[in-house]
Amino acid sequence: MSYGSEQYVQIMERLREAELEDLASQLEQEVRQGRAVPEEKFKQEQVSQYEARSSRLAETKLQRLGEHDVAVIPYTDDESIELIRGALLTLAETMYASRKAALDTAMDHGMALTVEFGDPELETPSSIELRRETQRAHEALEQVRGLLSEGTDARAEAGR
Repeated sequence: MSYGSEQYVQIMERLREAELEDLASQLEQEVRQGRAVPEEKFKQEQVSQYEARSSRLAETKLQRLGEHDVAVIPYTDDESIELIRGALLTLAETMYASRKAALDTAMDHGMALTVEFGDPELETPSSIELRRETQRAHEALEQVRGLLSEGTDARAEAGR
Protein backbone atom coordinates (compact mmCIF):
# COMPACT_ATOMS: atom_id res chain seq x y z
CA MET A 1 0.00 0.00 0.00
CA SER A 2 1.41 3.42 -0.92
CA TYR A 3 1.90 6.37 1.42
CA GLY A 4 -1.15 8.21 0.07
CA SER A 5 -3.56 5.31 0.43
CA GLU A 6 -2.44 4.58 4.01
CA GLN A 7 -2.83 8.24 4.80
CA TYR A 8 -6.26 8.22 3.13
CA VAL A 9 -7.45 5.33 5.31
CA GLN A 10 -6.13 7.02 8.45
CA ILE A 11 -7.86 10.29 7.63
CA MET A 12 -11.16 8.53 6.94
CA GLU A 13 -10.91 6.72 10.27
CA ARG A 14 -10.20 9.99 12.08
CA LEU A 15 -13.17 11.69 10.42
CA ARG A 16 -15.43 8.89 11.60
CA GLU A 17 -13.96 9.02 15.11
CA ALA A 18 -14.67 12.77 15.12
CA GLU A 19 -18.31 11.99 14.26
CA LEU A 20 -17.99 13.42 10.76
CA GLU A 21 -19.52 10.38 9.08
CA ASP A 22 -21.44 12.45 6.50
CA LEU A 23 -18.28 14.23 5.38
CA ALA A 24 -16.33 10.96 5.24
CA SER A 25 -19.09 9.33 3.17
CA GLN A 26 -19.23 12.24 0.72
CA LEU A 27 -15.47 12.20 0.28
CA GLU A 28 -15.37 8.42 -0.22
CA GLN A 29 -18.13 8.66 -2.81
CA GLU A 30 -16.24 11.37 -4.71
CA VAL A 31 -13.01 9.34 -4.65
CA ARG A 32 -14.87 6.20 -5.81
CA GLN A 33 -16.51 8.05 -8.70
CA GLY A 34 -13.21 9.41 -9.97
CA ARG A 35 -12.62 12.66 -11.75
CA ALA A 36 -13.80 13.75 -15.15
CA VAL A 37 -11.13 14.96 -17.53
CA PRO A 38 -11.40 16.19 -21.12
CA GLU A 39 -10.33 13.71 -23.76
CA GLU A 40 -7.16 15.64 -24.62
CA LYS A 41 -6.00 15.76 -21.00
CA PHE A 42 -6.83 12.06 -20.58
CA LYS A 43 -4.68 11.31 -23.62
CA GLN A 44 -1.77 13.32 -22.16
CA GLU A 45 -1.98 12.12 -18.53
CA GLN A 46 -2.98 8.51 -18.93
CA VAL A 47 -1.39 7.37 -22.19
CA SER A 48 -1.61 3.64 -21.47
CA GLN A 49 -5.20 3.88 -20.16
CA TYR A 50 -6.16 6.03 -23.15
CA GLU A 51 -4.70 3.50 -25.60
CA ALA A 52 -6.37 0.58 -23.81
CA ARG A 53 -9.70 2.39 -23.82
CA SER A 54 -9.37 3.30 -27.52
CA SER A 55 -8.57 -0.32 -28.28
CA ARG A 56 -11.64 -1.55 -26.37
CA LEU A 57 -13.83 0.99 -28.15
CA ALA A 58 -12.48 -0.14 -31.53
CA GLU A 59 -13.02 -3.82 -30.66
CA THR A 60 -16.66 -3.16 -29.81
CA LYS A 61 -17.02 -0.95 -32.89
CA LEU A 62 -17.87 2.08 -30.79
CA GLN A 63 -16.86 5.57 -31.74
CA ARG A 64 -13.55 6.78 -30.30
CA LEU A 65 -13.52 9.58 -27.75
CA GLY A 66 -14.12 12.92 -29.39
CA GLU A 67 -12.39 16.21 -28.73
CA HIS A 68 -15.21 17.42 -26.47
CA ASP A 69 -15.81 14.13 -24.67
CA VAL A 70 -14.74 13.49 -21.12
CA ALA A 71 -13.38 10.40 -19.44
CA VAL A 72 -13.72 9.46 -15.81
CA ILE A 73 -10.44 8.33 -14.32
CA PRO A 74 -9.58 7.30 -10.78
CA TYR A 75 -8.01 9.78 -8.42
CA THR A 76 -4.39 9.09 -7.63
CA ASP A 77 -3.47 8.64 -3.96
CA ASP A 78 -2.13 12.19 -3.85
CA GLU A 79 -5.24 13.58 -5.53
CA SER A 80 -7.45 11.76 -3.01
CA ILE A 81 -5.52 13.32 -0.14
CA GLU A 82 -5.70 16.76 -1.78
CA LEU A 83 -9.46 16.34 -2.21
CA ILE A 84 -9.80 15.66 1.52
CA ARG A 85 -7.46 18.50 2.44
CA GLY A 86 -9.44 20.92 0.30
CA ALA A 87 -12.77 19.79 1.73
CA LEU A 88 -11.55 20.11 5.33
CA LEU A 89 -10.08 23.54 4.72
CA THR A 90 -13.23 24.75 2.94
CA LEU A 91 -15.38 23.40 5.77
CA ALA A 92 -13.30 25.17 8.42
CA GLU A 93 -13.17 28.42 6.45
CA THR A 94 -16.92 28.38 5.87
CA MET A 95 -17.61 27.57 9.52
CA TYR A 96 -15.54 30.56 10.63
CA ALA A 97 -16.80 32.95 7.94
CA SER A 98 -20.46 32.24 8.67
CA ARG A 99 -20.03 32.79 12.41
CA LYS A 100 -17.97 35.92 11.86
CA ALA A 101 -20.60 37.31 9.50
CA ALA A 102 -23.34 36.65 12.06
CA LEU A 103 -21.28 38.28 14.81
CA ASP A 104 -20.41 41.30 12.65
CA THR A 105 -24.04 41.75 11.59
CA ALA A 106 -25.27 41.54 15.18
CA MET A 107 -22.66 44.02 16.36
CA ASP A 108 -23.27 46.45 13.45
CA HIS A 109 -26.99 46.52 14.19
CA GLY A 110 -26.77 46.58 17.98
CA MET A 111 -28.38 43.17 18.28
CA ALA A 112 -27.93 40.68 21.10
CA LEU A 113 -24.77 38.59 20.74
CA THR A 114 -26.48 35.54 22.18
CA VAL A 115 -28.78 33.62 19.86
CA GLU A 116 -31.51 31.48 21.43
CA PHE A 117 -33.19 28.57 19.70
CA GLY A 118 -36.53 27.10 20.71
CA ASP A 119 -39.77 28.34 22.21
CA PRO A 120 -39.29 29.32 25.87
CA GLU A 121 -42.95 28.55 26.55
CA LEU A 122 -42.58 24.95 25.36
CA GLU A 123 -39.00 24.07 26.20
CA THR A 124 -35.79 25.33 27.63
CA PRO A 125 -34.20 27.13 24.70
CA SER A 126 -30.64 26.38 23.71
CA SER A 127 -28.33 29.24 22.91
CA ILE A 128 -24.99 30.14 21.44
CA GLU A 129 -22.83 33.11 22.23
CA LEU A 130 -21.66 34.52 18.92
CA ARG A 131 -18.30 35.82 20.15
CA ARG A 132 -17.44 32.51 21.76
CA GLU A 133 -18.59 30.48 18.73
CA THR A 134 -16.69 32.75 16.35
CA GLN A 135 -13.55 32.38 18.44
CA ARG A 136 -13.96 28.59 18.56
CA ALA A 137 -14.46 28.48 14.79
CA HIS A 138 -11.35 30.63 14.27
CA GLU A 139 -9.34 28.29 16.51
CA ALA A 140 -10.66 25.29 14.58
CA LEU A 141 -9.67 26.95 11.29
CA GLU A 142 -6.18 27.64 12.56
CA GLN A 143 -5.90 24.07 13.83
CA VAL A 144 -6.98 22.68 10.45
CA ARG A 145 -4.51 24.97 8.67
CA GLY A 146 -1.77 23.81 11.04
CA LEU A 147 -2.60 20.14 10.58
CA LEU A 148 -2.72 20.51 6.81
CA SER A 149 0.62 22.28 6.70
CA GLU A 150 2.11 19.52 8.88
CA GLY A 151 0.81 16.98 6.37
CA THR A 152 2.44 18.93 3.54
CA ASP A 153 5.73 19.10 5.46
CA ALA A 154 5.61 15.36 6.19
CA ARG A 155 4.93 14.51 2.54
CA ALA A 156 7.76 16.76 1.40
CA GLU A 157 10.11 15.00 3.85
CA ALA A 158 8.97 11.57 2.63
CA GLY A 159 9.65 12.59 -0.96
CA ARG A 160 13.28 13.48 -0.24
